[in-house]
Order: sequence, then C-alpha cells, then structure tokens
Amino acid sequence: MDDDLEDDFEPLGEEDPLDAENFNAIDYINRQFPNEASLGGLGLFINQLKAQEHDIEEGIKNAVRRQAAFGRRAKADLGDAKLAIRELFERIKAIKSKAEQSEELVSDVCRDIKSLDVAKRNLTLTVTVLKRLVMLVTALEQLRSTAECRHYQQASSLIYAVEELSSHFQELSHVARVADLLERKAAVFSDLKQQILDDYMCLHGGIGSATRLEQLPEGWGTAAAKCVDAIGPGMKREVVTQFCLRLLEGYKDIFQPPKEASGLETAERRFAWLKRTLREYDDKYKSQFPESWRVPCGLCDLFCHVTRQHLVEILDTTHHMVDPELMVRVLLKSIEFENELARKWATETPDDDAITLDAGHLNSAMPVLKYPDVLAAKTGRRSSTSSQTEAATEKAGADHFAPRFRGIISECFDAYLGTWVRHEEKQLLEVLQALTAADKMVSQENEENEEDEEVLQRYLYKSAPELFAAMRGSMQECSRFSTHNTLFDIFQVFRKVMSQYASKLSSLIPAAGHKACLDVEGVQAVCCAIGTAEYCDETLPLLEESLIKIISADFQDRIGFHDEQELLRSVVNRANEALVQSVNCSLDDAFNSMNRTNWAAFSQDVGDHSAFVGDISERLPKQFEPIAAHLSKIHYRFFCDKFVQSFVTRFVAEVHKCRKISERGAQQLLLDTALIKTTLLEAPVVAGHGRQMPTAYSNYVLREMGKAEIMLKVLSSPDVDAASITGMLGDSSDDPVVQQLLALRAGDSGDASSSGSMEQQFRHEADRIAAAAGVPSIGSTMNYLGDALNKGAKASEDLKKISGDMKKNFQKLGFPSFGMKKSGHAG
Repeated sequence: MDDDLEDDFEPLGEEDPLDAENFNAIDYINRQFPNEASLGGLGLFINQLKAQEHDIEEGIKNAVRRQAAFGRRAKADLGDAKLAIRELFERIKAIKSKAEQSEELVSDVCRDIKSLDVAKRNLTLTVTVLKRLVMLVTALEQLRSTAECRHYQQASSLIYAVEELSSHFQELSHVARVADLLERKAAVFSDLKQQILDDYMCLHGGIGSATRLEQLPEGWGTAAAKCVDAIGPGMKREVVTQFCLRLLEGYKDIFQPPKEASGLETAERRFAWLKRTLREYDDKYKSQFPESWRVPCGLCDLFCHVTRQHLVEILDTTHHMVDPELMVRVLLKSIEFENELARKWATETPDDDAITLDAGHLNSAMPVLKYPDVLAAKTGRRSSTSSQTEAATEKAGADHFAPRFRGIISECFDAYLGTWVRHEEKQLLEVLQALTAADKMVSQENEENEEDEEVLQRYLYKSAPELFAAMRGSMQECSRFSTHNTLFDIFQVFRKVMSQYASKLSSLIPAAGHKACLDVEGVQAVCCAIGTAEYCDETLPLLEESLIKIISADFQDRIGFHDEQELLRSVVNRANEALVQSVNCSLDDAFNSMNRTNWAAFSQDVGDHSAFVGDISERLPKQFEPIAAHLSKIHYRFFCDKFVQSFVTRFVAEVHKCRKISERGAQQLLLDTALIKTTLLEAPVVAGHGRQMPTAYSNYVLREMGKAEIMLKVLSSPDVDAASITGMLGDSSDDPVVQQLLALRAGDSGDASSSGSMEQQFRHEADRIAAAAGVPSIGSTMNYLGDALNKGAKASEDLKKISGDMKKNFQKLGFPSFGMKKSGHAG
C-alpha cells in the first residue's frame, strides 16, 4: 500500500525547482520572467501550474480510496489470524496434558527402580560392614593373643589392619555394639602400649627386670619398634620420653637443687655427665632402638630442659651473691654446648650456626617437655611417667623429632645478666680510676697520613687508648652471649664511663677565673687534655659503628655518643681558652709598663720601640713554644687565632686606658704597633720551629692590628676637631667614635667642667673592654693625673689629605659606645 501511495505522488520532474529544499518563490518568479518581454508567456505558465495542481488533487483522491479498501482487507486478515492462534493454543494444551500423564507414568516406574537400587546398595553395605566387623573382631583377638606372647612382628601388621578397619566404624560409634567394640579395641591398644613401655623400661633394671628380660624373645627390640611405629608417632615419642626420663633420674639425684653439686661452679660436670650417659647408651641400649627414633637427640633435649630448670632455681635464689665472672663462664659454656648439640643434631632449619637467644620459640613438636619436672615439683614428688606420657601422646604429632637446642639453656641467664653489667661497670670505673691516677703523656703519630700537613704528631694521655681497649674488650665479651638488652646496657655503661673521663680531663684545666700564668707542666697538661679529648672524639664514632654492627636491629637507632662528644668538645674549647688566658697573663707586666708611661707628655724622638714592646716580643715566642710542641697543627692554629682575637681586643682596651695621648706619643705607639704586628706574625712560626701559619691567620692579624694603626694615625695628626672628623667620616656630629678620639688627644678637650667626668668615663669604659677581652684590669696602675683638656683647633691640611682612608676604616674600628653627650668645642 505504501508503495502505491509513493507511485501516486512521484515528482513531476526529476529536477523540479519547486521540490528544492531552499525554494524561494521570488527568486523562482524572477528566473521565469527576467524581463518585460518574458511576461508574454505568463498566461501559459499559469495554465501549466493549474494543470499540475489538478493532477495532484486527482492523485490524492485515488490514494484515499485505495487506503480505505486496504484497511477493510487488513481487518479481515487479522480476524483470521486470531482464529488460527486459538486453534493452535487448544492443540498445545492437549499435548501438555498428555505429556504430564506420561511423566507420571515414568516417575512411578523410576520410583520402583530406585527403591530396588537402594535396597541393593544397603544390602551390599550391610554385608560389607558385617564382613569388616567380623574381620575387626578377629584381628583384635589375634592382636591380643600375639601381644600376650610378645610376637611384636605379627602384632605390628595386625595394628595396621585394626586401625584401617576401625576407621570405618567411627561414624557408627553411636551404635551400642560398635561402641563396645571400639572400647575393646582401645583397651587392647592400651594394654599393648603399657606392655611395650614396661619391656623398654626393664632395660634400666630394677625389681623383676631380670625375669622380664629373660621372657623377651631374641631380637624383640626391632620387632617392638615396628609395633611402636604402627601405633603412631605419639607412642614413639612416649617411649623415647619415658626411657630418657628414667636415664635422667640419676642426673637429678646428683644435680637437683639444693644438692651439693647443683651450683654454677659444677656446671661443667653436668655436661660431662651427659657425655658419659650418651656413651653408656651406645654400649647398652643402642641395639634396642631404631636409628630413626633419635633417642640420643631426645635425651639431649630433655637434659637441656631439666638443666635449664635447675639453673633457673639456682639463679633465682643466688644471683645477687653469685660471682658475675663465674655466671658468664657458665653462660658461655652453655652456648658452646648448645652449638655443639645443634651441629650434631642438625635439621633443615636455616641459620643453624647463629646463636639464638630469643625466648618463646621452643619446639612445637614437644611442647610438654620444656620443664619435665615442674609438675613433679608442684606435687612434691619427682616427675612421674603417666601424666607426661599421656600429654606427649595427645600433643605430639611430628614424626621427625627436631628440637631447638640453641638458647634452650642460655636464655635463662638473660634475666640475671644485670649483675654482670653492674660488675663490668665497676671494673671499667676502677680501670678509669687506676689509669688516671698514674697517667702519662704519650706521643701519637698518624703513620697512614704522614704526607697530610693537617694531621701530625699530637700528645695525649696514655689512659685514653687503654680505656677504649678495655671498653672494646667488654663489648666483645658481651657479644659472645648477648646482642640485645645486655649489650645495650653495656653501651649505657660506656656512656657513663666517657662522661666521667671527660670530667677528669676537665679537672686538668684551670678554672675560668684563673688569672695566673701556667708553667710548662701546666701547659703540657692542658695540651694533653686537648689531644686526649680530640682522640676520644675521633674514636667514639668507631666504637659506635662497631656496636651498631653487632647489636640487634631493635636497638641500632638508639646507639650514639652525641652527648659525650659534646662534652669532649667543650673540654677542647675550655682548654684553648685556658691557654689564651695563660699567655695573656704573661703580658700583664708589659701592658702595665705601657699604661705607666705618660703618653700625654711624651716628647722623645720617635725612632726606637718602647720597652713594653720588647717585653711582648720576648715573651710571646717563649709562651708559644711549649704550646706548639704539644698541640697538633690544627689545634695550634686554632689557638693562635683565638689568641690574636683576644690580644687585639686587649691592646685596644689598653690604649684607651692611657687616657691622653699626645701627637708624638701616638706616633711612638704607631711604631710600637707595627712591631707588635710583626711579632704576632712571627711568634707562632718561631715557636713552631718554622711551621708556617696559614694565609688566613696573617690576613686576620693585619686586618685587626690595622684598626689600631688607623686609630693611632688619627691621634698622631695635629689639630683636629669634631666637625672636621665628622665631615671626613660623613657621620653625625655626636658620633661616639669621634668623641672618643677627641677625648684621647692630649690637646683636644671640652671645657674644664666636663673633663673630669669624661676622664672617668674613659677609665670605666677601658676597664669594661679589658674585662670583655678576658684580661686583667690595670686601672689601679693609672696613678698619675692627665693634663687638663684644652679646646680643639681647626683641622690641618695634612689631616684632610688622609680623610679618604679614615672614612673607609673608621667603621671597622669596633670602638665601644661611651654614651657621652656632646661637649662644646671651639672651632
């Protein structure tokens, strides 16, 4: 129908513009009638359109008529289809009903067949069970008779048969007759087990043992072993345990606490007893036991557990009185014994050669044998055989007996090693006291770095290497039996010993307030303290590394001597300060002489150095010589740096204490300063027998002494006032540096009313600078009065010429602020 409609509405032309999607009526008319001349065909064009419209209307009418006819036809066809479907549904219902009837018939037939099949299967099962029941009864009776006759070879085969048959009746144990049969089987097995145990126990002798042995057939041991293997691994473990416990009865009679031979001093006799017993076993009993039973291994395991229990009792009561050295000897002997047993009875467990001291890893194959006599001790009698064998039979399931020997005895010492740690601490402190009481100075040369200029000969106390050797000995001794808590406790002892040693080194150094000059022996002691502290500071990391290598991983992050190294470094710093203080004290007379000179009235010709400079030049090399001889090169350089820093500060302070300095006096001091600078550069080299100082030292001396030279150049210039200095410096007019320089000049001052207070300020400030420099105050030696301060004059042309240099260097002088108010000056 749709195809017919499509035929009715076919387009008039294949390229009819009226069918275009973007049809535009105006454009279309314009194309048909582009000009007035074309309007002549307008009537024809309209007639064509009307004819086309008429054709379309006719097509639509025809399509509507056909559509109505087809609708009626489709409705009739749909009614016919529904009727056919109803007929088909009725036929399906009939077929389904017949299928259900057939299924019921088949089910009835199958039900009868299944019933017959179940009956057959039950009948077969019943016959099979009855046969097995008869076989089990027969086998039990045969097993009982062969066991009574001790025909263990046949009994072993019957045991396998009985076990196999009885396994089929476990699900029927609720049946009375089956339950009785299983109880009978258990009774037969129990009697057989007890009989075999008694046969093995008669090997030890006793009442009736001889008669019993005579009743045993030849080769009964091999046959009985097969019977035991047939019963199961629990029976084998029980036989081995009972036999070994009987062997250990003699051991307990001798070594059970509090027997005379139970002490630690007789510990080696315990191990000797085991060796004799093992030889006795090889001679008497070895032929009665299969090699696979590893009876000697079981004997050693039980021996270790019993020995451990004995040692626990002994240490628990006597650990506070026992000799620590004896305890450690016994511990090491125990470890050696355990390692020997572990090598002899090696298993497939990895890391057999390592000494394992961790608790809680006892062999799970024999959990009831850790302390075989604990239950007997609780009941007031020796360990019996019944309770232990029953527990072993129930819990032992491993066919291969492989106990853990390492740590089985030695672990019991862990809780009591604190006694040894305290003993070792006492020993090390005594060693420290003995070494420091008669200490000697020794020389140490670094042979591996002979070409290294920084590492040369140094002096230290003999006690330091010997003390470290003693600590290494303690560490190695402890590592032989413990790498856990005990070794960490020893590390704590090392820290305590090193702290005390640092305190003893510190006691060799004079106190901070000591103002006297050290003699040669005192200098040597301080230098040796530096060398010893340096040696300890270098050796402690090596000792720390050795400890980390052997200690357990749980403690490695807690190993460190950082606090002790800080103590040693503080000793080195204090010692250097003491040496600097000593050399400074030796220069007191020279600086006193400098301050006694009336520099304000100094009028001599400038040509030769002052007497105090010669004294300084003479004293410094002598003071440096013993220091250079006993310090390493690097520490000697450090001392020289510290001394120059202190000396320059003191020298500036001493210049300030001179109060008033004339131009000629400043020129003389400038000359003296140049010679002092040369002395500071040459004295360390002379004292070190030509050992050159680094360039940094020379630069520091030149820079710091240059500050004093600049100050003296200003003081040696004629006629200067605050305004001219301020203009040259570019600073404010009340700059304290400017005020200080004006106050030092003998010819420049404020009015008379301010001169006294300014002089007191200079005296006070000079004392403060001297105290800050760590040198003795010499204010008491200033026993003369200065001239009155005069008014300043204009700056000279010469002073203006050096203003450029003064602007660059005055800020480097580092003069302290006096806090003075501006004084009036005449221009």
